[in-house]
This record gives sequence, C-alpha cells and structure tokens, in this order.
Amino acid sequence: MTPSRNVAVLMNLSRPYDREVLRGISGYVREAGCHWRFYVEEEPADKIPDFTQWSGHGLIVDLDDYRLFRAMQGVTVPIVGIGRFGGCRRPNQRSCAVAPDDAMIGAWAANHLMECGFTHFAYCGIRQRGPDPWSQVRFDSFRQRLRERGFSCFQYTGRQISARHWTGMLRALADWLRGLPTPVGIMACNDWRARHVLEAARQLNRRVPEDIAVIGVDNDELTCDMADPPLSSIAPPTRELGYQAARLLDKLMSGDHRRPSDVVIPPASVRPRQSSDLFAVKEPMVHRAIRFIRDHAYESIGAPEAARAAGASRATLDNCFQRVLGRTVHAEIKRTRVLMAWDLLLATRLSLQDIAQRTGFRSAQYFCYAFRRETGKSPGMVRRHAANSPI
Repeated sequence: MTPSRNVAVLMNLSRPYDREVLRGISGYVREAGCHWRFYVEEEPADKIPDFTQWSGHGLIVDLDDYRLFRAMQGVTVPIVGIGRFGGCRRPNQRSCAVAPDDAMIGAWAANHLMECGFTHFAYCGIRQRGPDPWSQVRFDSFRQRLRERGFSCFQYTGRQISARHWTGMLRALADWLRGLPTPVGIMACNDWRARHVLEAARQLNRRVPEDIAVIGVDNDELTCDMADPPLSSIAPPTRELGYQAARLLDKLMSGDHRRPSDVVIPPASVRPRQSSDLFAVKEPMVHRAIRFIRDHAYESIGAPEAARAAGASRATLDNCFQRVLGRTVHAEIKRTRVLMAWDLLLATRLSLQDIAQRTGFRSAQYFCYAFRRETGKSPGMVRRHAANSPI
C-alpha cells in the first residue's frame, strides 16, 4: 500500500496561474494513486507553517516569492520549486525546480509580433519579487530573437506594480508609451502587465492594435477576454508544471537519493486575439493579400488568387512578401492554415480529416506533414497538451 505523505503546497490560490498548477498536482496524485494530505492556504506567505513543528514529508513552493523562499531555508525534506532558483542557494541537496521555458516564451512573442509585420518593439516587465528571474529571461530572449532579425527593443520595468499605486503606475507607463515610435509591438511579461499597457494606451488615445499591439503571457481566459480589446497571449504549460512537480516530489519522498535535475517545459501555444490582430505593414499590396489569405485560407486558394486580390502579379507580390515579411505568399498561406488548425486542435475534438478540410489542406496526411514541418510538433502532440496536462 502507498504510504501517506504530508505535503505542503505553498502557492497563491488567488492567482489563476497557481490554481492551474494545482490542478496538475492533483492530476498526478489521482493518476499515481498517491495518498497525500495537503497543506494548502489561499495566501501561503501569510500562513507559512512552522517547519520546526510541522511533521511533513515534502514541499512544492512558488519561487516567485522571497518570503516563501526564505521560509524554506534549513528545511531538510524534499523540495520542488515552481520556477527557477536563479543564482540563489538551494535550501538542501534534495531541492529541484520545474519551470516553463521562459526563453522560448520570449522568442515566440518576438516571432508573433514580427510575423505581424512590426519593425518597432518594446518589452514591459516588472521588478522581480523572488529568486526566479522569469521576467528577465523572457526579455533577454525576446530581445535576442529581434536582434537576430536586425531589430532593436525598448524596455520598461517601472517601480510600482501594486494596485495601491494604480494612478502613479499608469502615469509612468503612459509616459513611457508616449516616447515609443509607432506602430510598435509590445510584449508584456504576463497578462496583467499587458492589461496595464492597454489601459495606459487608452488614456493616451492610442489605437490598439493599429498604434500599439500587445501580447501577454499566461493565457488566462477571463483576463484576456475582459481586456479591451481582447488580449493576445502565450499559454504556458501550467498544468504540466504541476504534474511534473508532483512526479518529482513523489520520487524524492519515495527514497530516490540521486541528485534531482531541474525540468524545463515548453509553452503550449500562442493564442492571437484582437490586441495584436493586425499586420502592421505599410505596403498596401501586402496588406490586401494578407487580409485575403486570412479570410479565405480555408478555401482552395493559392498564390495566384492572393495576387489577384492584391492587384499585382504573382512575381511582384512574392517579391514584396520576401522584402516585407521574409517569406513567400505560398508560405504565408500555409502558415495561416497551420495557425487555424492549431486553434481547432485546442478548442475542438474534430478528427484530423475534418480539421484538414476546414483549413484548406487537401488531405489529413498532407495536413499532418505540413503541420509538423511548420511547428516541429505533430497534431497529436498539440492535442495531447490541449488541457496543458497529460491527465
């Protein structure tokens, strides 16, 4: 019989991100048949157990909070952190971490904004509150990907992020936005920071996405849908983080004394919404062609039809696409169809044949080939992560 374990999960249940991680933890426990008694509080930093008196067997801890990190020091039971330890000393030799691939998140955001045709870029981050340098890692990767394409990047952190300083925070953020060239594509470090950017842009009477396009991170459906306009976002692997954290903790509590390795998990997907739903290209011919492709990609169209809609020859349009976007018209049609298919894989249980037909591919076999070539993943891999978890 599996022994009972006392496990403390020190995360902030008021945050949707943390709740999704907890779902992943719960999923592993059910799947593995573990008998865990959880210590979970809504605001764990205010209710940290006295570890000198707590008879527990393991911890799963949010590494984005220094109060929790300091409380762990000297604890001898196995610890799995959600995030990275950064340059901080680990609490003990049985400590490891499970983190989203923040470098890939930054690169994906840069790719998305470049694919929308922007040539000016900026990053809006926050001051770190814990040892996990996730915002800085996202910025470094975002900037590096832009540099690889010959672009530069503005950065803003700001001093105030608390709602108590709402007016001053928005005033400072608006001052920064006022000095940016437009149109500009902005990556915010997470969704609620992205909403700050949208509100500051509204106060400046800047159009979104025509003047300022914004993409966040976390893909919290409620936050994204309530934003004005709805917010584009990158979905991190939240449930997978929880699942893998629980799996690692289970191994450590079961007597695996090998030095644990940290785990990095790639993001799930980019979910475009209206806040970045604009191709910021100044070439009208390319803009007309892109609009036609997005409206008719599910039909049997090709480069000749796109060229007619743009009022140009195919050769002229291809040359313009290469100059402005760095790809051909045919590549843009295929990329658009793959993005459409990705959304259907995540949002529906349609068969691959049905998805192929709805997104303009001539067969399920060719759809699978094109999808893997474009994304590096099979449609089945994406669907298995549709709930952000293997459960």
